[in-house]
Amino acid sequence: MEFKRMIVILSIAATIIMVCLFGVSYAYYSVSNASTEFNTSVSSEDLSVVYAQSEYISITTGMPITEEEVPTKAGSSKFSALADATTFAGYEVALEVGVTNIRLDDALKVADFKIQLLENGTVVNTITGADVGSKSSVTLKNLSKITLGTTYNYELRVWINETGVSQNDLMGKSFTGRIYVSSSMKK
Repeated sequence: MEFKRMIVILSIAATIIMVCLFGVSYAYYSVSNASTEFNTSVSSEDLSVVYAQSEYISITTGMPITEEEVPTKAGSSKFSALADATTFAGYEVALEVGVTNIRLDDALKVADFKIQLLENGTVVNTITGADVGSKSSVTLKNLSKITLGTTYNYELRVWINETGVSQNDLMGKSFTGRIYVSSSMKK
């Protein structure tokens, strides 16, 4: 009889300890996740994003070009983003820009292949084919605050950078992807 009583007491004690551990774990989880800086997502549909051509970029590389020729000869896609001051009144909005669904020929996974993002005419980021490698998505502008009611004009440029050595193996190769603009907001 003494043995059965001890088993019952140990079972009750183990149950109480498990319930307490579960409660403490849940409380810690709730507190640790309560303080994110940008905790409300806004899709690009909530912003006014206008693509001059398309959100999809598809380039078959041609001749290598010099840095001076990039503004006029690089493959490019232009778009703009606007967070309406009335719609987002009382909120801080942050924006991120990148390329997803990337398909890049293996020959272009080198430093001579360039992808560049400009914001209002200023270079935000330049990466190479080596930076992309086998990734299916890259971020060109990290999440950063924008001014409500201001239109931000972007241009994504793609080209082979002239190095003075034979780059015939890079010509006629393809790069495709989808430009994404995502945002977050907080009160």
